[in-house]
Amino acid sequence: MEENTGRTALGGVRKKRGDRRAAGQPEREAGGGTRQFQIKNSERQEQEGAGQATVITFHIPGPLRSFAGGRSAVELQPEGATLLEALQALWAACPGMRDRIVTEQGQVREHINIFLGKENNRYTGGLATRVPPGAEISIVPAISGGKTAETAEPSALWA
Repeated sequence: MEENTGRTALGGVRKKRGDRRAAGQPEREAGGGTRQFQIKNSERQEQEGAGQATVITFHIPGPLRSFAGGRSAVELQPEGATLLEALQALWAACPGMRDRIVTEQGQVREHINIFLGKENNRYTGGLATRVPPGAEISIVPAISGGKTAETAEPSALWA
């Protein structure tokens, strides 16, 4: 195996490391990234944290979609951080939906369930529940009715 003498092959001129870089290429930082990328990344993080509201997605059930313009999901940027404030933003964007979700006293109707992520708000603090950035809120009406084993015909149970 040949020993590396530090000289260039075929009598070429050896250039310093900085000279080999193409013009306009950013220099590498000690952390492995480029300074240009690190500056853009930090600027983006500052912009995201500087009062920019986060999007919250509301999943709308079929019976309420007529109040949401037929949409199954509504994305909003509410000002507040509680479930009540997020719902108020939804009601401002979709008039008529409020009366179907809460009573005149402002309580969630007993046949409506509101899920923040996978948790029912009835068990996480009600309308005062804190809403994290980027949350998904699902409005789910209770389903009832149908036949029970006592009222069904015996032949229907075994079919």
